[in-house]
Amino acid sequence: MGDTVSSLLFQPPPPTKLKENKIVWLKTSLGKKIPGFYIHYNNDKGEESSKSLTVKELQSARTNEGITILYSHANAEDLGSIYPWCKFLSKMLRVNLFAYDYTGYGMAFDEGKACRVLLSSREYAGKFAHIHFVGNPSEDDCYADIDAAYKFLRFDLDIPAQNIVLYGRSLGSGPSCHLAAGTAQSKDPKLGGPVGGVILHAPFLSVYRIVLDTGCTVYGDKFPNIDYAPSIESPLILVHGTADQIVPFNHSERMYQALPPKARARPLFIEGMGHNNVHSVVRPMFVTRLNDFLDEKVWPKIKTSKALPCGRFEEYDDEESSQEQQQVGLKRRR
Repeated sequence: MGDTVSSLLFQPPPPTKLKENKIVWLKTSLGKKIPGFYIHYNNDKGEESSKSLTVKELQSARTNEGITILYSHANAEDLGSIYPWCKFLSKMLRVNLFAYDYTGYGMAFDEGKACRVLLSSREYAGKFAHIHFVGNPSEDDCYADIDAAYKFLRFDLDIPAQNIVLYGRSLGSGPSCHLAAGTAQSKDPKLGGPVGGVILHAPFLSVYRIVLDTGCTVYGDKFPNIDYAPSIESPLILVHGTADQIVPFNHSERMYQALPPKARARPLFIEGMGHNNVHSVVRPMFVTRLNDFLDEKVWPKIKTSKALPCGRFEEYDDEESSQEQQQVGLKRRR
């Protein structure tokens, strides 16, 4: 049953194009390779810019300053398709941003079984792309993926936990809730405590509850966000459209009630907005409310680390670090 749910839940799109020199490769604790990109926000004497950095540029960038969003995308998306949106968020919210792909999405591949696939897309006509399909994506892989991305930010880029804001959209709310609860409950001082904040955009209570309100988390259910919510200590804002036909709007209302009172930030429920897009008409409201959230809940606690990053950017290996550190995130409650 669980495999059937996963095959219906995860819908990786055909891989989209992304510049190879802008990709950071991470290795998860489950031995999978996933790609990510880093967008750096800069304000030079009033001149604002958001730019994706190459691996070489990333090594010398002051990544430990300001807020960094760790972005977990929705279903049927990959890094190439979300890049314009991530760049928009970086510039409008004045933050750095790191986004990653889930195992089995986009350019994610397994080093030991890498193969070459000739794509038929006109953009790729006559070119080979290094892609390997590592089997069906899974809930456990998603948790390992975000753990690898988070540890890369914390330990390679030297970003304090308080400076990191998790942004999970739809499917991405699953790994984001898991990590938010895990950083709050972890006893490992190296992890730095709870993250600075959480943004959940069109989140669900759990996968089964999208179709049927089971009343509790039953065997085979996926991403039980409602179970993780009481353990989240970071300020959390919910964003949801009242006309969402994919994830019912009341999922966010119930998530809000499940959060500890100190974690509840004023939500943004947008009248008439659906599931897939933040339309241009409501974007000013969206940007203003998220900036208010960051100004009130996150910026006052921002820390600046003394050290500059000097990590292994080409291939960050979480499999090695996981032997010494307990994997971030609570065990699934069943």
